[in-house]
Amino acid sequence: MPARIRLLEVPYDSGCRDVRHGAGPPALVAAGAAQRLAHHGAVVDHGRVQLAAGPGPIVEAAAGTEVMRLVAQDVAAHAGHLPVVLAGNCGVTLGVVAGLRALAPERRVAVLWLDAHGDLQTPATSASGFFDGMSLAMTTGRCWQGLAASVPGYAPSPDDRTVLVGGHQLDEAERRLLDGPGPTWLTVADVRAGRAGSVLDRVVAHADAVHVHVDLDVHDTSLPPANSYAAPGGLTPDEVRATVLDAVTRLPLASATVASWDPTHDVDHRMRDAALGLLELLGTPAPAL
Repeated sequence: MPARIRLLEVPYDSGCRDVRHGAGPPALVAAGAAQRLAHHGAVVDHGRVQLAAGPGPIVEAAAGTEVMRLVAQDVAAHAGHLPVVLAGNCGVTLGVVAGLRALAPERRVAVLWLDAHGDLQTPATSASGFFDGMSLAMTTGRCWQGLAASVPGYAPSPDDRTVLVGGHQLDEAERRLLDGPGPTWLTVADVRAGRAGSVLDRVVAHADAVHVHVDLDVHDTSLPPANSYAAPGGLTPDEVRATVLDAVTRLPLASATVASWDPTHDVDHRMRDAALGLLELLGTPAPAL
């Protein structure tokens, strides 16, 4: 029986639809995301998240959390599918993992978070107040606990099942956390030195499956930058793919998020093509990985 994939389009950036990073998901769909996922024979079911229009101004934290809730509900409603989510913001991953937990509370899902940034800021440490810059902190239970608890199925992702990969644009508080008691930090240098496998071997002891989160700005800016937050010093597409392969050859793929692509920065479609190649990899049947 062919694999069943739920391709979920979440075209929001800070609660705004189809602008900035929110324009990335529909652009990837138009470029053939579903066909790439289906390349190896999977059956792809395509859905979209739609925020209800409110009477007042958008409140970033409230809108971002409502998106997480809708994503969690969609994942939980599609048992038997592999959720692959195209997202404007990284916080969507909290909703994906919560939806998986609603389906199977006993399943231990590791989170492999590929990102140029730590996303581990909190309201106490953030100088910008950007809600999405706190998304991994929220996923691991470090902030916005009341909002996180409103997402069906949410529970904090334990640090021993959480790995930040490729982070190189971090503030000092994030670095202290990652150098100390926080999630494992697999740096760009670590990836290039071949240390990904040994790190992931330790995660396997605490997990039954893996969620792969890729903020496309983890890629080096030698490609056109994924968004306005991208910074030099990132990974190549081959290094991103190799790290994902290292993870999914050790643990079953539970779900995936591809996030934060702003098409206006992609002058020659190379970042788009890197994302499509990654989606094709995610749609490859497990025995072939």
